Amino acid sequence: MKSVIAYFSHRGYNCVDGKVKYLEKGNTEIVAHMIACVSHLPLFRIEPESESNYPDNFYEYLNITQQELANKAYPQLKGYLHDHYDEIYLGFPNYWGTMPRAVFSFLKELDDNNVVIHPFITHDGGDYGNSLTDIKTLCPHATITEPLSLKCTHIKCQLSAIETWVKKGSHD
Repeated sequence: MKSVIAYFSHRGYNCVDGKVKYLEKGNTEIVAHMIACVSHLPLFRIEPESESNYPDNFYEYLNITQQELANKAYPQLKGYLHDHYDEIYLGFPNYWGTMPRAVFSFLKELDDNNVVIHPFITHDGGDYGNSLTDIKTLCPHATITEPLSLKCTHIKCQLSAIETWVKKGSHD
């Protein structure tokens, strides 16, 4: 079985426990690396082609992500998965009740035939919102498993929950 961990994560200023803090690695990136340690799977970072369009200022960044959502934008990405994967651990933060639009772009180009998607979502209280419905709409032929939802304040304390979720996902 060919598997990968694909994730979108915002480095720099992020909201953690209701406060804006500088993070060298974004919350979702931290979780993706934890999953990689447990599963020994390769990582694929979902990155917008022009990251310069995304300011370091957290509130300006949120405004842009809100505009992308309102405009139903599909930002160009630096790269896409060129091989077919049977299993994708898909990570992203919850922005405005769903995935960032870069994840929409990633899924729009994905060959979803016979793919199992294991979503993992970081949030500051919004859980996974409408993201599962949006994944199913973009990937109607994929199997979507029970998501892992992690509040940003508790990420570094969740290794055992992540291990349990990964082990469960690999047996579905």
